[in-house]
Amino acid sequence: MKNIRLATIYKLLFIGFLGISLVNCEGEDGAAGPDGLDGVNGSDGSNGTDGINGQDGVGFEELTQFGSIDLTLNGNRADTGEAFTDTKKLEFTAIDAISLINFNSFTTNDTGITFNLLRFLNTPDENSQEFTAGIKLNVINPGTDTQEFEFTLDLNEYNIVFEDLVLLQLNELFDNQDIETPLSNFSITNFNFNDDTNNLTFLFSFDIDGANNGSENDLSISGEVDVIVLENIPGVDIL
Repeated sequence: MKNIRLATIYKLLFIGFLGISLVNCEGEDGAAGPDGLDGVNGSDGSNGTDGINGQDGVGFEELTQFGSIDLTLNGNRADTGEAFTDTKKLEFTAIDAISLINFNSFTTNDTGITFNLLRFLNTPDENSQEFTAGIKLNVINPGTDTQEFEFTLDLNEYNIVFEDLVLLQLNELFDNQDIETPLSNFSITNFNFNDDTNNLTFLFSFDIDGANNGSENDLSISGEVDVIVLENIPGVDIL
């Protein structure tokens, strides 16, 4: 009986020792397996339905319906002496009642016709957009051999920006009747006024010396006028 018990005890001790040995012996990690294959991309979704077109924006046809004054200035810069040519198209007309009467109209009298024009470079705004060219043309004895022109050109905040970002601003009043600051080589050609359509067209050109213009150098100015003017009826005063 005693031998049996000892054998049992020895077996139990052996099993316990074997278990402890197995626990303390850890195996090494194996090499990582290869990456799996990428899955198949899903199908693209269908495009959505196009939205409804919006309404057309408001254009400037109402402000440009009365034609334009095109100007070309040739001169030299005061700072560098470099020659320049600047061309601009002023085609915007203020269309409030006072502006139309004063700056897009004509009146007739016994000796001729007087035209008053004003055009903006951009949409009219007296507070922030004052880049304008104004012309007053008095035609004496129109259509006859003694036809004469009294002409003024008023440039207000006429800006020329050069490539090196230097600004030249001209605020000038040129008058072919002014004997103190005379214009040279003054010319008006191709004058025509259609009293059925009120379409006025003509070309003009003149030179002004450097002492009498803001560029401080001799300046040549030419222009083309192609406008529709309104008749200022009797009883409506031009301010």
